[in-house]
Amino acid sequence: MMKNPRILEKEQAEVRQAYDRTGDVSESDLHELTYLKLVIKETLRLHPPPPLLLPRESMERCEINGYEIPAKTKLVFNA
Repeated sequence: MMKNPRILEKEQAEVRQAYDRTGDVSESDLHELTYLKLVIKETLRLHPPPPLLLPRESMERCEINGYEIPAKTKLVFNA
């Protein structure tokens, strides 16, 4: 959107129009933001999220960054 100011202005106008009436943002109003949904879908199409790696299973209890990981826990890592 930074490379295409016309799209940025159109999306900003849609968001401002939807939230100027109520003044606060709530999930119930998200269905009104159709252009925002299209922008998000196009972004995910052009830049898909990376795949997840194969799940791993811990062999024994361990602690990582203060989090306790019990034995036999299945872990899924993002690539």
